[in-house]
Amino acid sequence: MKDDQRLSRVERRKRELEPQELEASRLNDEQSSNERTDINEASRLEEPDEGAEHPFLNERSPETSKPNQGTSKKRRKRMLRMPSFSKPKRKTSRPKSSHATQQPKPSKPARREVDQSPKPTSKRKRKWKGKVALLLIFMLLVAGYVATSPFTFLIMGSDARVGESLSGSRTDSLQLMEFVPRSRTVQNVSIPRDTYTAIPCEPDREGDKITHAFAYGGADCTVGAVEGLTDASVDGQVVITFESFMELIDLIGGVNVTATHSFSEKGFNQTYEYTEGVSYAMDGDMALAYARHRKTDTDGARSNRQTEVMTAVAEKLASPTGWTKIPATYRFMKEEMGLEMNILQMASVGLTMISNPDVNKMQVEGQDAYINNVYYYEPLEESVQSIREALDLSMWGTVR
Repeated sequence: MKDDQRLSRVERRKRELEPQELEASRLNDEQSSNERTDINEASRLEEPDEGAEHPFLNERSPETSKPNQGTSKKRRKRMLRMPSFSKPKRKTSRPKSSHATQQPKPSKPARREVDQSPKPTSKRKRKWKGKVALLLIFMLLVAGYVATSPFTFLIMGSDARVGESLSGSRTDSLQLMEFVPRSRTVQNVSIPRDTYTAIPCEPDREGDKITHAFAYGGADCTVGAVEGLTDASVDGQVVITFESFMELIDLIGGVNVTATHSFSEKGFNQTYEYTEGVSYAMDGDMALAYARHRKTDTDGARSNRQTEVMTAVAEKLASPTGWTKIPATYRFMKEEMGLEMNILQMASVGLTMISNPDVNKMQVEGQDAYINNVYYYEPLEESVQSIREALDLSMWGTVR
């Protein structure tokens, strides 16, 4: 009787739990059906073979829908849920065709080799830039060599008065200057106007006063006469008149000159007094009067004063305050004085003057002579030979 009562209680309990188990079984079947659908879709996206079955589906038993096997249903339920968190389900966010094939990507070392390989255009650019750099270096070396080479310059002072033409005039003074930048030296040779020498434009005569060379053949004939006398090669030249001389001094703002002799000289504007050893700030008129005086002094002393004024001009232009005046001065001398000097030669003069050079002043020494009752200044052979040797310098300022 007790067994019947116990069985009846169990039976009653089973009957009470049967609706709940049926409901749970129905829910499990619905969830399992959803999981199978997700797995099938993931399998189709990952594998091109649509007929292949998923390995998890092969393990499934047809008895999973039975209500009396709750424990095995729960285990299979956990197994079916696991693939939902695997990689195939994350791939569903990429819209990919199931028939598309993935192309193999190049390996990283191969990509680095491609990136590191130089482009042909870059090679050409580097070669072109290298050639330009070499060309610029070569040009700078050539320019530096020329700018530091000795430069010989002839200054011809014409005696043409204000308003007079250069044609037929004579040279009142001749200054031959050799600039040697590397040795910081200047060789300055004064040639008296009555010096007797051969004149290229007077082939029928053995010689004449060197001042007549300008009257007969202009600047070219004078250059030839100076080269024949000194055995030097003239690289540049300039012709200065009284008027252009004054304008040049005024153009650069005047010059400072220390007088080397005491005298008075009449200028175009007034009479000037000069005292030896006193420094004067001279304008064009005062500088011209100082340079052309020779009544109380020798012709050689006058040449030295002209050199002093021209040196003061060069020093003024070489100073920081005179740099801005160089372009205007160059144009004026080119147009009004027939200047023959290029930029590199000007650089040679400038480099020499700003280095505070040693100036070696020389003059053609001679003696008075009369030929056919005409006065000449006949140069001494020893003086001419010493001048030739002094001018025959290398680029380092040494005698060749």
